[in-house]
Amino acid sequence: MFCGAGLYRVMRMRLRSANTDFTPERALQSRKRIQHHRVSLSGAQPLSGVSSMSEEDSQMLKALKVKQPKTNRQLSLL
Repeated sequence: MFCGAGLYRVMRMRLRSANTDFTPERALQSRKRIQHHRVSLSGAQPLSGVSSMSEEDSQMLKALKVKQPKTNRQLSLL
């Protein structure tokens, strides 16, 4: 359980030092929406990308000092 508690503390410290109102719980819950997708329809060339990220998603990742996903496109979730 130490790793979970340690991760929680690091997240809380980084969010506070970035002067955000985000909590570690909120950060973890909202980050579940960010997914990498690879889609192939009817034998066409596969299309891959990251689900659309909001400005809040970007701010949260920046506050946590986590690299943002780098892909050539963002895909809208259906």
